[in-house]
Amino acid sequence: MASLKKYFELMKEHPQLFSNPNEEGVIKIITDPEKIKTLQAQLKKEYKVSGKKSEWIDIGVLSEDSWFWILRDLVEFPDGKIGGYLRVLNRKTLDGGTNVVIMATQDNNVLLLKHFRHEKRNWHWEFPRGFGEPGLSPEQNAMNELREETSLLPKKLIEIGKIAEVDGETKFYFAELENGEPIKPKGEAIQHIELIKFDELENWIYSGKIIDWFTIIAFMMYKKQ
Repeated sequence: MASLKKYFELMKEHPQLFSNPNEEGVIKIITDPEKIKTLQAQLKKEYKVSGKKSEWIDIGVLSEDSWFWILRDLVEFPDGKIGGYLRVLNRKTLDGGTNVVIMATQDNNVLLLKHFRHEKRNWHWEFPRGFGEPGLSPEQNAMNELREETSLLPKKLIEIGKIAEVDGETKFYFAELENGEPIKPKGEAIQHIELIKFDELENWIYSGKIIDWFTIIAFMMYKKQ
C-alpha cells in the first residue's frame, strides 16, 4: 500500500523533486496534501466503476529500499486531465553519492564488460559503471568500480563529462589501466571482459552490438575531448 506520509516527508526533504517549471506542456505534480487526498478518492471510485483495481491509482511512496524510491505522483496533464504517474528515484545519489561510468583503456585497447542486466533479462556490452556511494568522492567511486569489476586500478583517471538530473549526478571518466590481466569478479554478473581497438568499438556501437546508453554517451564525450 502506498504511503502518503513518507511521500510528504520526501517532498519536504527534496522539494526539487516536486518542482513544476512554469512552461507550456509541462506535466504538473499536484503537491497540495488535501487536494491529493480528495482527487485520489475520486479517481479510486472511477477506477472501481470502470472495473480497474483502485490500488492502481494509489498516490505516494509505493516501495523503497536502500537503492530506490518508487513513487506514484498525482499529476495534471497538459490537457487538464488528472491521473497518476510512476517515478523511480535513485536513493544513493539523493543521499549525496555520484554515479560513475568509466571508459577504461589498456595498451590503446578499450575495455568492455559482458554484463547481465536483470531488468532487461539479457547480456549487455558496456563500460564499467556503478551507482553513487554516499561518503565517497566520484573519483574514489570510479576507482572502486574498476577494482571490483576488473581487479585493476587506473594509472590515469580524467573526468570527461557529467549529466545532472533531478535525483543526482552521473560523472563520466577516461582511465588508463595499470598493467595486468583484467579478472572478472565472482560476485558480479559479468560473463566476459574484452579489450578491443577503438575502431572496433565504433563498429560495435554503429552495428547495435552495444546498446547501453551510458557506454555510448561516455564514448561520445571522449570523442569531444
